[in-house]
Amino acid sequence: MKVKITILILSIIYCAYLLVIWAAEHYKSITLNPLNSEYYYDKDLMDKAIEVEPSKALYHILYAFDLLKQNQNSDDATRALILTQLKKAAELRPYSKKYRKIYKTYAPFLTIKE
Repeated sequence: MKVKITILILSIIYCAYLLVIWAAEHYKSITLNPLNSEYYYDKDLMDKAIEVEPSKALYHILYAFDLLKQNQNSDDATRALILTQLKKAAELRPYSKKYRKIYKTYAPFLTIKE
């Protein structure tokens, strides 16, 4: 009898645990806050993510690469924007060494020649 009650209690606790995990995932996927930069990051809207959280270097580097990918034959203004985003990512702290290397690699190709 004690074993059956223990198993029942453990089963109820486990089901409650699974229900909480399911509810958290459901809440995250359905009502993600658009004021949170992760919302825009998940939807690949890097320019909006940068507006919400401008101090995140990852958003700047991804925005620069998105612009580069979309505009293969870009004009001077677009190249300047890409270069600005790469430079901003290189200046921000989280991955600064890695992003500085990327900036130094791409900067000579993106500079505007007059």
